[in-house]
Amino acid sequence: MRNGPRINPHFDGGCAPDFGHGFRIGGRVPITVRDVAARAGVSPVVVSRVLHNKAQSIRVSEATAERVRQAASDLGYRLNVFARNFREQQTMTIGLLHGTGVTRPQLDEGSRYFACLLDGIIEGAFKRGYSLTLCPKLMGASPEDALSDGRFDGLVWYSSVSTDENLETVARSSVPVAIIHAHADRFDNRHPAVLCDNDQGIGLAVDHLVELGHRRIAFALDDSPCNLESIERLDAHRRHIKLRGLEFSEEDIIRVGWHRVEVSEYLRQPLRHTAVIAHNDGLAAEFLSQAVVHGVSVPDDLSVIGFDSTDYCLELRPTLTSIYQPLKAMGEKAIDLLVKAIKRELTDEKEVLFPCRIDIRASTSLPTKVKSWNERALPLSSSSSSSRLSRFWLPFCSRFSLRRRPRRRIRQTFPTSRT
Repeated sequence: MRNGPRINPHFDGGCAPDFGHGFRIGGRVPITVRDVAARAGVSPVVVSRVLHNKAQSIRVSEATAERVRQAASDLGYRLNVFARNFREQQTMTIGLLHGTGVTRPQLDEGSRYFACLLDGIIEGAFKRGYSLTLCPKLMGASPEDALSDGRFDGLVWYSSVSTDENLETVARSSVPVAIIHAHADRFDNRHPAVLCDNDQGIGLAVDHLVELGHRRIAFALDDSPCNLESIERLDAHRRHIKLRGLEFSEEDIIRVGWHRVEVSEYLRQPLRHTAVIAHNDGLAAEFLSQAVVHGVSVPDDLSVIGFDSTDYCLELRPTLTSIYQPLKAMGEKAIDLLVKAIKRELTDEKEVLFPCRIDIRASTSLPTKVKSWNERALPLSSSSSSSRLSRFWLPFCSRFSLRRRPRRRIRQTFPTSRT
């Protein structure tokens, strides 16, 4: 057997020693920093300074730097990412988790919620040089192992399913975690949090329906499993309904199970409400589809509002009025806060709250009673001014009659003189 360094047959016009790396499949020898240094006639430290921006104290002329880059190109040198990460004790990988107790999100059907959120997370990770690993479930002997065994530099946890197991798992993580859809104080402010302003968003929905003339407004939420944001939106709904002087009780809450049969049962009975606000677009879409089955006209018999307002709302019939939360921006912001935590950069942003807006589409309109009264009292013209006017004053017309009454005739009598 031949002793000494092996010769790399892939060098163009020269040879370089291989310091113990051995041959890979196909006979190729990995090119090292020392190989590039020997080819360029410089030290390995200079190569690291030029190619990897290391050794900042070393000053290298532009001519030398160009010679190093040319040598690396000639030899086909590529950075060994795994070796670099091992030396620097990092993986440059972020894990995306949604916890236990929920199914894997679908990208090709139903609401576009996860696709929009994932788009922002991917954008944020790639911009900062991180890879992203999707974890439908936690691998390892226990969830704590998956969060702390070194495979991830940090994690994005976007589920707000409020099981004790999920909350304890995040609390015990030894790597930085960014939370989406839950408040930071839920985790003792240990992890940065990103979410939308649910109270403001629900307030926009209630305002819209009240302006149209609705007085009996239900709130529908998935109850199996129930998550933190659903509860927060329900509390916001209850508060805004009472702020406007309307009645609200447990009968105004439609709790829906895993198979959502409760939606069909609700629509099969005589309607108790003129409008429903669903805690997300997927549940609102269920109301639209089941309404067709049970002969309920949306929005004539029942107005429906969702929450998320992705392009999915435009595919439904009728198109769905929905509260918009900026999912892409939220995902990217979560990555931004996570990378700062990974790099231990100081920041005052423990919780970022994104404002919402309402996107009004075809699934909401005047309630039937107000609409029928309006057609008798004041027929709407085709002009936009009339439509705009009616939208604001019609909800208050039910208390007053504006029909023109016949003018009362007053009979006057005059004294007659006697002769």
